[in-house]
Amino acid sequence: MNILQKKREEFSINIRKQKREELFKSKRISKNQYLPFSISNNDLSDVYFNAYYQKQCPKNFQYNETIQKIFKISELADAFNDRDCDKNYETTFDVEIIFDIINKGYPVLDRACLQILLAFTLPNHSTCKPILKYIPDLLNFFIETPYEELKQSVLFIFSNLAADCYQCRDAILIYEIPQTIFKTIHSNTTELIDDFAQILINISRTQPLMSNFNQIQMINLCWKLFPYLSTNESIAGILQLIQKICTKDKNLLDLNFMNDLCLNNQNSEQFLNEILSLIKIMSYFDRDRYEHIEQNILNFLILKINLTLIDEKQQKYQQKQINRFLSIFTNMIVENPKIIYNILNTKIIELFKFDEKLQEMNMEIFSNIYYYSFYYQIVCGLNQNQLKQFIQLFQPIKQLINLLDKNLNDSDIIIEILRIIEMIMQKNIESICVFIEQNGEQYLAELSQHENEDVYKLCENLFEIVK
Repeated sequence: MNILQKKREEFSINIRKQKREELFKSKRISKNQYLPFSISNNDLSDVYFNAYYQKQCPKNFQYNETIQKIFKISELADAFNDRDCDKNYETTFDVEIIFDIINKGYPVLDRACLQILLAFTLPNHSTCKPILKYIPDLLNFFIETPYEELKQSVLFIFSNLAADCYQCRDAILIYEIPQTIFKTIHSNTTELIDDFAQILINISRTQPLMSNFNQIQMINLCWKLFPYLSTNESIAGILQLIQKICTKDKNLLDLNFMNDLCLNNQNSEQFLNEILSLIKIMSYFDRDRYEHIEQNILNFLILKINLTLIDEKQQKYQQKQINRFLSIFTNMIVENPKIIYNILNTKIIELFKFDEKLQEMNMEIFSNIYYYSFYYQIVCGLNQNQLKQFIQLFQPIKQLINLLDKNLNDSDIIIEILRIIEMIMQKNIESICVFIEQNGEQYLAELSQHENEDVYKLCENLFEIVK
């Protein structure tokens, strides 16, 4: 990892910690659910109640270690409701006290303990580390407690641990926390699903990446989890996790999931970048793997490209989306040239018009290799009559020379443009005259001195055609 990448990662981590702190502060004191101090009325309940709230022990009661620990829990709960845990604070002794008190039948004390633990998970790894050996106890508490507020606090703790560092993340994976929690909550309630999803999202963000085995476990969990998600943040985060895993191993992508994703257009605009990233991974497959869903994918892409290309000037984020469309279409055309005609019936045809103003306003598209790779595949797939119509409509030679002039500092784009011009002139003799009229030979003379051997060879080929 170079210095720039390291700085970006540190910045990203700080942003995520800030968001977690905001979430923590908003959840510190629950106003939604009443918690009884004790689940049973016994003699100790009143004693512990006074110890926690009044920090007093009755005179007729023998002062013992448990009372002492409840005093400490009360003190810590008060402290961390007013401020965050300091990064240099030594948490080991406090964590031991917490796990001596928690899950003993006193929900108010449980809530206090969890809020303290949540505070400990925020600053850095040294404040988190003492919690790791108690992960199985936390999981057991999650399963046993009937109170959703307390379950939610446990999910926040696991989520923060997952985001802290790879040691915390790996501890969560070793104990199979995500799998166990999902089995517990998805059959009983969907209220906690989005909080649970944040654990998976944070697991995926921690560097270095998890092992192949863990990635397979996580993506299998994603397929099961996705239908239950309700918030935009969770849906986007899980789609990004799937994309991250499938980028490393595209064979893990579930095509049935992709099909359902494209058939269900609800809110797809908000997650278009994530969906396009997954379709792009799919487009690298051989067609026989996705042929059964190809039409549904194509219908989705055509619908979205028509909505994205709504005016002459696209916003920068839209131009980046269009580049993704072009890349996907290029890969799919290579596998199935027949879909060219579906694609040319969309608004994407606007990108072939010779219009300098259009090019200037959308340089993110016209200075990107995806446009030219797509252009090349389109020209490849047209027969002579179709190409003649294409030339009459769009003056491609004029446009391409104009674009060549704007991209003379990019060898890859130069090569693609020269390949397209070569193919057009081979298929359509009339285009040679247009090439000469547009001072094409002057560009060839200049580019024949290019250090790139492929550029040089293409210039030679074009000189032969023009003779």
